[in-house]
Amino acid sequence: MRDKEKTYHDYVIKDGKFIGKFNEMYTEFDDPWTQSNQPNKYSRMAGIMHIKNFNIKSILECGCGLGYYADWVKRETQITPKSIDISSVAIEKARKLFPNLDFEIVNISTELSRFNNYDCVIFSEIIWYILPNLIDIFKILEKDFKGKYLLVNQVFYKGTQKYGTEYFTNLNEFINYVPFTLLGQCEATTINDSTIETSTIFKIQ
Repeated sequence: MRDKEKTYHDYVIKDGKFIGKFNEMYTEFDDPWTQSNQPNKYSRMAGIMHIKNFNIKSILECGCGLGYYADWVKRETQITPKSIDISSVAIEKARKLFPNLDFEIVNISTELSRFNNYDCVIFSEIIWYILPNLIDIFKILEKDFKGKYLLVNQVFYKGTQKYGTEYFTNLNEFINYVPFTLLGQCEATTINDSTIETSTIFKIQ
């Protein structure tokens, strides 16, 4: 039985440390991050606008979770993303929720190269979870996805970030960290939000 005091955050990042127990989290919680309500709507909609603006035809979505954003992308663009996640539990649930979409269990740190036929790679709110491997992932993109697009939807925090501060803490710092050519950026928040939603698109060169 789950400890009633625990939240899904305890399985991901806790007290400034990465935990990464995604299978356990998706087993214990039906809807972590309230994915069914499409949180971070500003950044997700901006990501869809990037797809449309740059005439992208095929998409690899990394970190699809339960598949709600893949469904939104499909409805808005008529593109069925190839949606991948490291969690087998998340993929099993996504397949049941959206049987018309395309989901697969994949570890992008070791398997990303085999998807280099897609026009655009989306990092769907996963940057904080791949920080130790991010430079190596960028090298894979540079080698095997040259000429393609990298689209990143990611939230940053209004002065409360504890994890990953040695990498970047805001959108401009993140843009400077990415070794690709910036084509577009968007950030938005409301007065009551503790986060700032962002969406960026880069050309991999």
